[in-house]
Amino acid sequence: MRYLFLLRPGEHRQMSDDEQAAMFDKFVAWTESLKTRGQLVAVERLAGDGHVVRKKRDVVVVDGPYAEMRELVSGLFVVDAASLADAHRIAGECPILAVGGSVEVREFGDFPIKP
Repeated sequence: MRYLFLLRPGEHRQMSDDEQAAMFDKFVAWTESLKTRGQLVAVERLAGDGHVVRKKRDVVVVDGPYAEMRELVSGLFVVDAASLADAHRIAGECPILAVGGSVEVREFGDFPIKP
């Protein structure tokens, strides 16, 4: 089954350039590990600030960029896992957890319309 991991940086302290480089290296190693195990389907790092588009009383409203770090999604992974418990285990390996971030795990459902 496929799962989406939404990476959220959390409200951790600013990292030095060396700490950022070390974190990047950890992500590269984790990504390569997922690829080697045949579990990596896709990975994307998101650039810039995100916006949410909503409709309120027939008016389109754009919220963002986000004022709070807890709302920010910094990247996403799509992984193959045997079960939700396995997906949780894999998400638990994510380097972002070591610096106060979080990984939201979502299972893909059936969608009746195919592109």
